[in-house]
Amino acid sequence: MSRVMILQLKKYFFRSVGPMIIFFPLLLTGTISAQKKSLIKPPDHVKIQTAGGIGFVAVGAGYSTKNQKLEADLYYGYLPGSIGGVRIHSISAKFIWIPINSATGKKLILEPLTTGLVVNYSFGKQYFSFDPPNYPYRYYSFPTAIHSALFLGSRIGFNFPTNTFVRRLSLYYEILSYDREIISLVSNPKSLHITDILTLSLGVKVNIE
Repeated sequence: MSRVMILQLKKYFFRSVGPMIIFFPLLLTGTISAQKKSLIKPPDHVKIQTAGGIGFVAVGAGYSTKNQKLEADLYYGYLPGSIGGVRIHSISAKFIWIPINSATGKKLILEPLTTGLVVNYSFGKQYFSFDPPNYPYRYYSFPTAIHSALFLGSRIGFNFPTNTFVRRLSLYYEILSYDREIISLVSNPKSLHITDILTLSLGVKVNIE
């Protein structure tokens, strides 16, 4: 396969990531009507998160399946220059699976394990999704604009009365590892420790009516 064809395939892939991030939550919940004009169901939860590689502060909204086992979120994240050295705006898609049944009480609910995938895209001229034209092909091993991570976490929530707009308020944490860090650990197991590639995020989830 020629270098030109490879570059075209890479461009097509990375240009497709954005639309997939935006429309996946809609496809997951089946909110597009076939009989009427496209109707978007309002999100059933909103989240505020700090750290975790998607911004110093990130705000998002998303959808859950009826059985509360899957979630899909879309975030906007911001990292101020005073903290990161450079100001960064980003969007992130997070896909969450809750494999273990929740422990529920009258007012409290514990979700002992959440896991899933995060895909992050950073905006800026200093970032790229495929090799810049002035560099040799595959000069960079990874795109600098797009990153993905796997995570594990848990949540504890407080249930509100059923007649209120806010149905539940939850606190959560997630421990993530990004693609580059995982590959670096596999490639250099003697130089890196598992704790060197882990990132912690903290957040609040608000379930709404």
